[in-house]
Amino acid sequence: MNKIISKPESIIGITGYCPGCGHGVIQRLIAESIEELGIQDNIINVVDIACSYWSMDTMNFDSIAGPHGRCAAVATGIKKVRPKTNVYVHAGDGSSYVIGLSETIFTALRDVPITMIVVNNGIFGMTGGQLNLATTPLGDKTVSSPYGRNSENYGSPINMMEVLKNYDVEFLARGALFNGKEINKTKRYIKQGFKNQINNKGFSLIEILSNCPTNWKLSPIEAADKVKEVYTKIFPLGVYKDRGEKNE
Repeated sequence: MNKIISKPESIIGITGYCPGCGHGVIQRLIAESIEELGIQDNIINVVDIACSYWSMDTMNFDSIAGPHGRCAAVATGIKKVRPKTNVYVHAGDGSSYVIGLSETIFTALRDVPITMIVVNNGIFGMTGGQLNLATTPLGDKTVSSPYGRNSENYGSPINMMEVLKNYDVEFLARGALFNGKEINKTKRYIKQGFKNQINNKGFSLIEILSNCPTNWKLSPIEAADKVKEVYTKIFPLGVYKDRGEKNE
């Protein structure tokens, strides 16, 4: 019998994501995971004042947008006063690893039981495509590095999974979206992050390598190929830390 696939019921509107952007795929994976776990009536979504902000208009969840870069801190505050609520962050790498680096680090340090989903597209997308000190590959041209990123002026990108795994956190994993196999694997990581929170196990962060065709000035197919050929070499995929049992 053929399986009928429909959109998650939690997605109730159309977003303004650019064509080919990975945020929309991530949004669907989040909604599917939440519905499959049956927790859609007990969710608070914390988004950044950036691309992920669109999900506030699209997802049928209680949502709040914190100041740029402060998602982890806002989510921590919500979790402290509503510990039985499932709180998740949907934010970018600029928010989480640059402007909000301190907030992300201290949330991990305290092992706050939230689910943090970080979209790594190597750039500040919403504000026009500026260089991201944490994730822009060497040589890439951006509006703030028109001659290409070099280590002398801008330093080199950093694998934040390697940094965060030094803390006593529950779960760290990195997925990608460049093909169906990796999308399915990424969904398993997201779902595991929510399972950990349901069981009050501790801090989970899932980073997702995503393409940004608009700011990269590439077609969606070319952008997906860049993620596969360039980004996965700098930011290897897989589970970096799993304090609990083996994932299902």
